[in-house]
Amino acid sequence: MNARGGSKLSLLVGLAITAAFIVAAVRLVPVYANSYEFKDAIRSQAKFAGVEQRSPEFIKQALYKKAQELNIPIRPEQIQVIPKRAGVEIKTHYTVQVDLIVYSPTLTFNYSADTATAY
Repeated sequence: MNARGGSKLSLLVGLAITAAFIVAAVRLVPVYANSYEFKDAIRSQAKFAGVEQRSPEFIKQALYKKAQELNIPIRPEQIQVIPKRAGVEIKTHYTVQVDLIVYSPTLTFNYSADTATAY
């Protein structure tokens, strides 16, 4: 009789762990995917800044618009576009709090790119 109770408990623990992994994946993967896409947009803007002759304010607004499309919680002042001799340097810093039901980690993202190293 103890063996049956133990296997039910093991099953419940296993299901709880599996559910926790599923919840974590469903809530974390989109945050990281959106962050990666935003990082790629930053790199792309930096890469072509010298060629396209866009103003730092235009680049900042384009990146802010992209962040809004991706539901990234960033304010315009958190996007720095610094003119350089041949292009620009772009720096961003933002945090995202993810609700994992029993735990809410705060993920920090710091990205920078400049025209010289974007290739």
